[in-house]
Amino acid sequence: MSTAQTSPFVPGSLTDVANAHTMFDEFPCYQAVLGWMANFVLQPDERLGRAGAVCPRLASAIDADLVQLVAVRTAGTSIDDAVRIGQGLADLYVELFDETTFQRGALMAIFPDLDPADAAQFIDAGHARLRPEFVRRAMMLGEFHPASTVGSVHNRDFPVMQSPVPMFAVRALTTHDALFLDQPGPDRHELLRHYLDYLGDRAPTTVLRRVQARLPKTGR
Repeated sequence: MSTAQTSPFVPGSLTDVANAHTMFDEFPCYQAVLGWMANFVLQPDERLGRAGAVCPRLASAIDADLVQLVAVRTAGTSIDDAVRIGQGLADLYVELFDETTFQRGALMAIFPDLDPADAAQFIDAGHARLRPEFVRRAMMLGEFHPASTVGSVHNRDFPVMQSPVPMFAVRALTTHDALFLDQPGPDRHELLRHYLDYLGDRAPTTVLRRVQARLPKTGR
């Protein structure tokens, strides 16, 4: 049985962006997410502190029909609930994208039943627990909800992770992610070691040297 047909994913809710409009009646959250993508994520914003769209890789993924949406039901709102769902989400990404599409795909898991008041703990704290496991598996996990205060890496005052509904987003780890992983935090060295494990032979020399210099001398 496909992972998308098992709990907590809503059976029949998995769809690509091109066909998501056929599910708006059943999943109005899809309409909200597609509108947010078109009007914000795919657009430039001077608050970013850099040129280009908010997410510079999403347009090509949509054009290649490699962006999938899935709805997730959750009665629990604890960090453990978020971790359990996130682990299943990682498995689903691996199932959806093979070696030819893994690097270009994106999977958005939307939580239509999650109260925005509970989203900060569920999404943000769940993300903090899940992130090392995702990076170890060569994936990045994005955390989005209406009250997010997570800022752009170039402008911390710009809450770039705000979305109309709570959601997790999954994509493959890429060489530019050193910028996001090399940030203060208890998992910093672990994340950078996973980065080297997967991308050390592909990262630009300047990036590779910076990552290696960041690790303790007793590390790799």
